[in-house]
Amino acid sequence: MTDDIDLSRVTILNSPDIHGWPATTQVTKLDLTPDGVHIEFTKKDGAGSWPDVPTPTPPDSYEYTLWIVLQIASSWWAAGCIEFFRGLDKNGGPVDQYAKNWYYDPLRWTPMTGHQPAVGERVGFLVTSGDARHGNQGVGLQERSNIVAVQFPPASGGSWTWPVDGPVPQPSPAPEPPPIIPVPPAPAPGDPAAELAALQVRVGALETEAAAFKVVIRDTADTLDELANLLTGLARVASGAGPA
Repeated sequence: MTDDIDLSRVTILNSPDIHGWPATTQVTKLDLTPDGVHIEFTKKDGAGSWPDVPTPTPPDSYEYTLWIVLQIASSWWAAGCIEFFRGLDKNGGPVDQYAKNWYYDPLRWTPMTGHQPAVGERVGFLVTSGDARHGNQGVGLQERSNIVAVQFPPASGGSWTWPVDGPVPQPSPAPEPPPIIPVPPAPAPGDPAAELAALQVRVGALETEAAAFKVVIRDTADTLDELANLLTGLARVASGAGPA
């Protein structure tokens, strides 16, 4: 919930100084019509709504006051102008007669007096608790709404709505960074003596394999010799010469 116009830049006329009042309610709808202004805000009705503030004359109490915020000669000015009792749907009269009906007295509202907003002009609106049209005499709670700013409509009027602020969105937690897997350092060059010993072991293994291979070759040669002798004997028998 934010103000469309910076309240710290606004000079207040003929109304309580609301610069330090908290914005405890949000404007949700604004209708500027030929029959008056209709405004809705989150503390208007129901549980938690602003209390009715008694008045010495009818209507006996006011719930809230509608303010207007105008930019005149590059400066912002504001006043609480139109009181609303609980249940009053519209008040303030035609759109094209605000200067005539709302802030007409130069003793109370100069330089706002006589300034009728032009069509398309940026104009602000807000509400405060109780009666804020004449100083602090009818103030209820020292609370206000946010300030909404609209482009002023033609005499036929205009309508605006604002969504109610939800909970302040919380940022999503940052994803956990992937684990850093340490890269093992490159192995340091080995000890020359250790490398030599390893080579000697490998040479010994090769020598063992070579000796085993020699045995296989020798055994194979013996087998071939025996096979040759056997074939020679068979040949002699076949020829009738008899065994050697």
